[in-house]
Amino acid sequence: MHIQSLSASVRHVFCRTTILSSAAILSAACWGLGTVMSRAVLDTLPPFTLLVIQLGSSVLFLSLLSTISGKPPITSVRELRAGLSGLLEPGLAYLLGTLGLALTTASSASLIGAIEPVAVIGFAWLFLRERITWRIGLLALIAVIGVGLVSASDGAASHRGSVGGDLLILLGTLAAALYVVATRRLLGDREPLTLTLVQQTVGLFGVAALWLAASFFQHPVAALPPVAPSIFLQAIISGIIQYALAFWLYLIALRGLPASIAAFYLTLIPLFGVGGASVFLGERLTFWQGIGAACILGTLILLSARRQAEHQEYEGC
Repeated sequence: MHIQSLSASVRHVFCRTTILSSAAILSAACWGLGTVMSRAVLDTLPPFTLLVIQLGSSVLFLSLLSTISGKPPITSVRELRAGLSGLLEPGLAYLLGTLGLALTTASSASLIGAIEPVAVIGFAWLFLRERITWRIGLLALIAVIGVGLVSASDGAASHRGSVGGDLLILLGTLAAALYVVATRRLLGDREPLTLTLVQQTVGLFGVAALWLAASFFQHPVAALPPVAPSIFLQAIISGIIQYALAFWLYLIALRGLPASIAAFYLTLIPLFGVGGASVFLGERLTFWQGIGAACILGTLILLSARRQAEHQEYEGC
């Protein structure tokens, strides 16, 4: 009976770990592919305007899901206060990223953004008191190198970026890392869907207020040019994929995984982005991007094997 109970427990742990890992991988796929869709729409819509459309579409989609699933409406002050973390991401992180990208190069932004997993691990150790072993640190370093190879090989910069632009990208990246750690603490007994909805609703109000201010002063980043219905539909779909599904799936994974472990799956985002660009935009993959992809996938495989071994050792005690 003891052996059967132990076997059932191990199977339960394995299934739960598989579900959480799958949710994290799917969230990275949504972020990566959503970025490819956004890149195509940015040829027509200014970045700030696109962000408002995407966030608005995401909030409507999440509200519909919440209604269908029978979740009660968000009325308590506690839930609304939890939504303030949405000012970090998608609010501040995407706002600073958008402004910084206008001043620096895409390659510089990608390389700076590659430090987010390391920042999450550092903040998780500092604020959540998560134990960081030397193996986790080494795997994080290899994964970040892989992200750097994938991102840097995405094309040479046509001009040098500015220090101010790079600083804005860095601040946006740190805001995103703080969001992950803050959300890990907030999840607790909260439903990921409910928390995602309230966070993005708060983020939408913040971004929309800034967009209206920029529109009042007729800034080009907040212009609303006439667009074809197909472009507008693509902006809506990209918002649902890149914001609603990506954040919701990641919060499902983050609820059951330590923030320092969930951070590793963020390294898959540029991998899915480059793969999506290759399939949908016809961009060619380089040799170094392949090496970077191997580094990323290798670290995730090693991390998964290590965690599975730890679970089995724990259950065997």
